[in-house]
Amino acid sequence: MSKQDGDTRKRLLRAATELFAATGFHGAKIRDIAERAGANVAAANYHFGSKAALYLDVLRSQFGDIRGRLTARAGLPSEERLARLPRSELVALMHARLTTMLDILIGPQAGVWGRLMQREMADPSEALPHIVEEFMKPQMAEMRLVLTHLFPTLPAAEVDRCVFSMIGQSLFYQTMRPAVLRFLGREEYPRGFARQVADHVLEFSLGGMERLAAQGGSRRAS
Repeated sequence: MSKQDGDTRKRLLRAATELFAATGFHGAKIRDIAERAGANVAAANYHFGSKAALYLDVLRSQFGDIRGRLTARAGLPSEERLARLPRSELVALMHARLTTMLDILIGPQAGVWGRLMQREMADPSEALPHIVEEFMKPQMAEMRLVLTHLFPTLPAAEVDRCVFSMIGQSLFYQTMRPAVLRFLGREEYPRGFARQVADHVLEFSLGGMERLAAQGGSRRAS
């Protein structure tokens, strides 16, 4: 691929990311993406083949960025080493993971991932199975692994619900951003807010899990 072709592809990918985040897969048009990128529709088709393939490339680029940030700041050790970690280090690992997730969603350098996912969840596309299989399931599995080591007596179904709860609490601040900011009387979340939310989500969630564990994980899946 020539340098010119490479530059065109990058511009198309950047423009597509912005438009898909703003309008969703179904709302974005290839001609609008090409125009924003300073290219033509033929170039978009040449580099990506279809709008669906371009959308999947955008998502996979975002997957890679998030995985890189999570690995750098909250990467999991081997399962053998994880099993030997004291509780304090397991809690710190989960805190780092939540803080990174919230930085991505609402932090000072928040990316477009949250907006892309809002659009996708409101109006799912054919890319949804790829999102679930390639990104959501692996990330959930890592969170589940840490929580299972923290609360080994809890049933797997209960741990899964706790993972969903922690993710849901974090996503709230993205999906409800306009209302929360109006409630707070701010135009943007203040610096350090993501870490404050991570502190709360972790303490709140661990407290609930401790209660469930004390009850013997009584709310089992039917």
